[in-house]
Amino acid sequence: MTITVEPLDAPLGALVKGVDLSAPMDPSAFAAIRRALVDHLVLVISGLSGDFQALLAFGRRFGTLVPHVLEQYHHPETSEVSIISTDPATGAGRTTDMPAGAFWHSDLSYDANPSDATMLYSVDVPDEGGDTLFANMVLAYETLPEATKQRIEDLQAVHRYGYRGGGAVVDLNQEQESGHPDVLHPVVRTHRESGKMALFVNPGFTVRIEGLDEDESRELLDELFEHATKPEFIYRHKWRPGQMVASDNRATMHSATGGYEGKPQTLWRMIVGGTG
Repeated sequence: MTITVEPLDAPLGALVKGVDLSAPMDPSAFAAIRRALVDHLVLVISGLSGDFQALLAFGRRFGTLVPHVLEQYHHPETSEVSIISTDPATGAGRTTDMPAGAFWHSDLSYDANPSDATMLYSVDVPDEGGDTLFANMVLAYETLPEATKQRIEDLQAVHRYGYRGGGAVVDLNQEQESGHPDVLHPVVRTHRESGKMALFVNPGFTVRIEGLDEDESRELLDELFEHATKPEFIYRHKWRPGQMVASDNRATMHSATGGYEGKPQTLWRMIVGGTG
């Protein structure tokens, strides 16, 4: 199996070609894919069949897959996969006012040990709408004014599930909420594999900057969010059936979009647990 990686004409992302999950993948081929994720932060792999077990086995090669807190949307075959869908026929259709994840966030930043990566596989996509946006938080950090970098270098922020997700968030039940208390993470995180520094705050889950008063915290966070979501840092992915898109949660954030009201969209999601 020959793997090729072609960078996208975008601030992040690459196309990975030559992946055939019906055939054994040797370690060197997988190593090339894993390295591409570190280098490009988002990978797009097209032309994959919907073989659930093959997709699951591929996801497991990236690391331990962790169940999402919303167990009501876990795939019936395993909690390692969750279903993001607007189609009631899946048994996991969402009824939120806005599409699931339609706010900027990094998956599981509200956990004490944030996730390394997210993999989404497109089962059913609408003809129009339903794009996913990805922001490069390495570039966002690198292009901050030096004074801002110095200001935030030692700060920590509080993260909480669903803090500002509004109508795109499914509320936690009491048991889910008690298992996910607020957590603290550095505002600037060093990627353990690339060594690059990235902003690690997001509008959906970051509540406040620890140690700052409410007004100063809100002002600083809003400044960081406005900067990080500038067009020059964003890749917009237009889904096609049979695609897997992997994103590095340590150095990106993402947001779902709408525009497909009344039409089904179903994605399978695997989340790779964090290892520091």
